Parts: sequence; structure tokens; C-alpha cells
Amino acid sequence: MKAPKFGFSIAVDRQGPLSLQLQVRQRIIDALSLGILRPGRRLPSTRLLAMQTGVSRNTITLAYDALLAEGHLESRARSGVYVPASPQVERVTTGRRGLRRAPVANERGAAARDEPGFRVPPNWLQYPYPFIDGCIEPELLPIEGWREALRLSFSKQDLLRWGTTGGDSDDARFVDELRTKVLPSWGVDAGPDEVLATVSGQQALHLVMASLLERSTPVIFDAGIDAGAQRQVLARGATATALRWEGTGARLAAPLPHGAVLLAGSRRATPGTIRTRERAAALLLAAAESGATIVECVHGADLLESGRDAVTLRSLARGDQVIAVGSLGAVTALGTAPGIVHGNARLIARIRELRRHTGAEFPSGIQRAWAYFIGLGHYAGALARANVRLLERRTALRDALNHYLHRFVRIETRPGSSAYWISGGPQWNATHLARAAAELGVLIEPASAAGETAQFCMGVTSIRAERIRAGVQELARIVRADPQLGSRTLREETVAPLAGATLQRALAGATLLYNTVYGEPCTIHLGSDGTLSGRAGYSNEDRDSGRWWVEGDRWYRQWQHWAYGERLGLVTLIDGDQVRWFNADGLFIDTAVIVRRRGARP
Repeated sequence: MKAPKFGFSIAVDRQGPLSLQLQVRQRIIDALSLGILRPGRRLPSTRLLAMQTGVSRNTITLAYDALLAEGHLESRARSGVYVPASPQVERVTTGRRGLRRAPVANERGAAARDEPGFRVPPNWLQYPYPFIDGCIEPELLPIEGWREALRLSFSKQDLLRWGTTGGDSDDARFVDELRTKVLPSWGVDAGPDEVLATVSGQQALHLVMASLLERSTPVIFDAGIDAGAQRQVLARGATATALRWEGTGARLAAPLPHGAVLLAGSRRATPGTIRTRERAAALLLAAAESGATIVECVHGADLLESGRDAVTLRSLARGDQVIAVGSLGAVTALGTAPGIVHGNARLIARIRELRRHTGAEFPSGIQRAWAYFIGLGHYAGALARANVRLLERRTALRDALNHYLHRFVRIETRPGSSAYWISGGPQWNATHLARAAAELGVLIEPASAAGETAQFCMGVTSIRAERIRAGVQELARIVRADPQLGSRTLREETVAPLAGATLQRALAGATLLYNTVYGEPCTIHLGSDGTLSGRAGYSNEDRDSGRWWVEGDRWYRQWQHWAYGERLGLVTLIDGDQVRWFNADGLFIDTAVIVRRRGARP
């Protein structure tokens, strides 16, 4: 009897090093990654797939169970096994060669870690409130996936290969997994001789720049390149200048020097970076005209936010003018994530030789473990699980900053990032604040030089969701008590607070306006009957209700969900169209604007 056809085939090698179950799992992951198994597609039953592959039904069942547990497949009652509507191995839309969308977490930027005067404490995990972007706390780590990958890589056959592998080539299986499941998210479909693996992303950049730079080579930095990467290049004696644009458009302020090396790509949402397809196209044209080489630091996403396409120079480039440098997802690694270089075969051969001469080879056994980890779906699964947790944590951080530091800071993030970059007034000193916060157990990262918008960074890869609010509350204690950071007290006011019936009359029926700390508008209506209603967001998509009342000299409010649903009493004064609130200690808390009826007087 002929086995039925399913539109894709799975072939197993009974003499291969992997068990039949692992081979089936790996083939299904490959089919998901290549788009052969599309979202919503039903998979054959275990009986039918066993007939097609020639292995036992129990083997297929174990393979399906493992993929179901990782979230690569989903089971529907009385219907079968399906590819999820949002598969974990989809690819990034690049507009080049029909590549699809796929999640890849990012290697953290080095700016904050490399800031002079700031170093991440080696015992950061022992601090009660570590907000260190890129330091990975244990809840995110895919321990079980790594146990399986390491067990397989320590098989007798692989151990023998470790000891007999010669030369400086990378593990072929690891390179193949990078080519088919990681590099497509960079907009790259690479040949085996166009990829090189390194111990870390930092090492990858070092080897690339060492291969390209001579002392007379002009270097151009994109505005958002990490400070650590800049110092690494400048240490080689290169002459560097900043990449400048005319206004906010897509025209360069000056032509690129002939034969220059341009370091591009950004992890921060700062003005002046290459964030649009128009600027990317303009830069590629300028590089072609001047014979410049672009080294693009490719940072993937911590968070897989729908509706956002990746814009990478490499995905738009033609020929060999762009070299891509990056790393695997930090949340997937036990320690430092491996680095990746993509370029033309000649450059890769030159870098490989340099790697060998400097004794910087990436151990083949560890590469094989990574190959198993990626090939069996653990890598994509770890990214997807981390995405859920990091989105929850980033939202918790945003809400806590808005609740405790609304008056003092402005925050921003970039699409896909799990961190926030926070700026205060011009008098703020990020290093001073970071040191004072560390004394209370709160770790934050100074992340800017003079004149930059973002002054410090708070990440959530290092702290669990239930600790975030308390950490921000501790940070707010420092900010509110430090006059250098713009704090003010009730004693400094020249307008007297309102109380009792006067306060009740002043606010009954009032509509108040203010902006959240993350820049979105909010409207609050204080009903005459004591009801409270609020709308936030540009489309009023975030809504809540509650109640307000006056007791003595305090105005009280309590939301159902906002501000953690807590009862809060504040001293209130009205100065013209502005309401200012102070807490029980007389410290300034928040402000709002009263919407006056036409013709009404303050």
C-alpha cells in the first residue's frame, strides 16, 4: 500500500548520529522555518506520518509532544495538530528575495555597560532591583533546551569529532542553522562561505574592523552607534567623524570620504539614526558612489511587535558593500551569545585567518551544541517565551514610571526593545543618580554623554515583573528628595492649598488634561457625583473609572485599575489653569491642566 502524500516529506537517516525522534523534530522545525508548513496548516496524524517516514508511531508521537510543549505546534480538540497562527519561526519582512518574518532577540548595546565610571557589578543578581538591560535573570533562560542540546553534543560520536577536527572552519551544521533560521531575520540569504561564527558579538566587530581598517582609513559613525563600539574602533588609531543628515530628511549633509568605513546601526531610539527605508537607500547610494564599506551592527528585537517591518541596510543592499555583524539572542544563551559575521567569501576567509592567528577560535563542540539547540526548535521557542515575559515587564515598568515619576521624567523606547531610555531635566546627572540608586539596591545604567536625549537606561531582562514597581518606587524616593533633580516642596509655593468645601467646588465637574510619562495624552473627568473617568492614548484606547472625594484638606482618588487601584490622598492647589498635587510629606507629585468652559474664569 502506498503511503499518502502530505505536501512535504520527512526523510530520516537510520545511520545518523541523532535518534529518529530528534530527526523528525528537526525536519519539522526546518519545514516551519522555510515556510513549507504555513500558519494554520494541519499536520498529518501520527499514524499517517509514521507510514510516510517508516518509523514507529510512538516516535512520531514523542516528536509531536516535544514540539507542542515548545509552542511550535498546537493541538485542537478532536481535530488534530496544527501550525499556530503566529508561528515562532516566522521571518522578518525585508522586501528582498521573498524572505518572510522571523524573531531574533538582540545582543544588548554596549553604551551603558561601557560608560566611564559605571560597571555592572558582577553580583548584579543579588541586588533587589537590577534594571540592567541584557543581563539575563534565570526565569528567562531555556535550561531544559540546553540540557538536551548539550547532552547530544557530548555524545561519543560528537566528542570524537571535537578532538579530531582540524583547520579553522566553523561547524557545518551550526553554519547551516544560522543560514536558514537566524540570518533570514537580517534580510540575508547567505552561502556557507559567507558566514563566520565568533565567541561574541563584540569579538565579531573587533575581527571585522581589524580586517578593514588601516591607520589612514576614514571612519564614519552613525549617531546611534554604541559608545563601546566607537572606542573599540578609535583604539586602532582611526580618524573618525559623525554621520550627519540635512534636517530630518534622507539627504546626507556631506558626501562620504572615498574608501571610508561606515559603522551603522542603532539599538537606541535617538534622533539622527538610520531608521527609515529612505535614509537606508540614500546611504547605500552614497556608499556606492564613494566606494565606502558599510559595517552594519544588526540588532534584532527583544519584543516581537506586530505591524513593524525590519529595515536593515543588508536587506536592501546589492553586492558586497555591506557587512553585517551581530549576535544570537541574549535571552537564549547560557552566558555570552555567539557573534555572527556575514560578508563576501573573500572577507570571511580573511577574518577566519585572523581569528586563527589570534587564537580566537570558537570551539567546535560549543558550536555543535548551538546547532542542536537551534535545529530542535529550542532557540525560537526561547525567544517566543521571553517575548511574553518581557512585554509584561516592560508594561509594568512603563506604568510604574508613569505612577511614581510622572512629574520628573520623559521616557522612550524603540520598536522591539524591552528597555526604556529615561531623560530628566538639564540639571540631571545620570552617574550621580545611578550611584545614589545603587545604595538603595536599585541598579540603573547611565546611557548618555553630554547633549544626548536619553540619560539613563532601565531594562527588564534582569528583573522579574513582581519586583519592578518597588524598584521604581525606591528610585522615586531619591529623585523627589534631591533638589538637583528638580524637586520642589509645598513650602516653596506662593499659592495656598485648597481644602474642604472650597476644594470640592473647585474640582466637581472638572475635566483635567495631562500627558503620560510615555508621551500619550490622558483626559480625566471628575463627576459632580464623585465618579472618576479617564481616557488615555491617541485613540482613547486605554480607559478606566473610579471615584474621588474630599476629606479635610486632602483630595482623594481611587481608580479601578490605573495607579494600581490604590487609594491616594493629596494636598491640592490651583494656580490659574494648573492643578498641582503634593503628598503627605509636602513633596511635589503631579500636575494637570483644567479644561475651562468657554467664558469661565479661573
